[in-house]
Amino acid sequence: MIAVEHAVLNTDGGSRGNPGPSGIGFTLCVDNGRELLTLTRGGAFIGVATNNVAEYRALIWGLENAAALSVQKLEICADSELLVKQLKGEYKVKNEGIKPLYRQAQQLLAGFPAYSIRHVYREDNSEADVLANEAMDQASEVGDAVVPYISNDLFGGMALEAAQPARSSPISTDTSTPTSSEGDRMSSTGTYTLTVKEHFDAAHALVGYPGQCRNLHGHTWDIEASVSGTELDEVGIVYDFKDLKSALLEILDAYDHHYLNEVPPFDTLNATAENLARVIYEQLAAKLPAGIKLEEIAVWESPIAKLTYRQ
Repeated sequence: MIAVEHAVLNTDGGSRGNPGPSGIGFTLCVDNGRELLTLTRGGAFIGVATNNVAEYRALIWGLENAAALSVQKLEICADSELLVKQLKGEYKVKNEGIKPLYRQAQQLLAGFPAYSIRHVYREDNSEADVLANEAMDQASEVGDAVVPYISNDLFGGMALEAAQPARSSPISTDTSTPTSSEGDRMSSTGTYTLTVKEHFDAAHALVGYPGQCRNLHGHTWDIEASVSGTELDEVGIVYDFKDLKSALLEILDAYDHHYLNEVPPFDTLNATAENLARVIYEQLAAKLPAGIKLEEIAVWESPIAKLTYRQ
């Protein structure tokens, strides 16, 4: 078989319930200089798992297919920030159920002469996401993968068991009230809301305003972002404060120490607190994972002046 010099691998995994029925998907493409051409693609239903387990299994399956095609230089794209940062050594792998999947992924990666891995947003990973969801809908394998998905019994269900209370089967018909320790680890019917606050310094001028604010002036803008969710991960977290702050800071960096009236979209949109709140809301909402809802963005122009935007 002729080796593939350079290929791009997109992977995605998801769970409907976390843990719940789960699917994985991948696409492996080559760039001919004008467009990406698909070498192989696939989606598979993997039974009951967590989101993180599905993300790792999608990567492992994609790596197996890339290895089968003798890819020499592999560019990996995934929308799981946790997976990417763990594989790059930025986060430690603490969950016992993830550790064997992490080791298998590392072993496969070591077989490529060269590779890179980076985080992408959901909209840049749409085809792998579609394959994962199609596999969940059909409860079967889809696509034309070179290496078919084989349920890996090597881990003996460890990846799922480490993420949820021990029980005889994934779905229980027991209607008794769970113990407090079991109930604490199960998905609750409540909603968790978390808020982070960051700031940036920038100047603006309000076009058409009938007062002094029409002139150039500056603020230390404090930005609050509140998100909510109902499902906890295997650690017991609805969404990491650190991930939310990172996403918010990435947006605010474009405005920090700038004249807002010259920064898109405010070069054509009046740089009011109202417009700023709405634009930040739309930018941040696009960065959030499935299951996490952006509740509101609050903009503080001063310690006594706050504006809130929500959809």
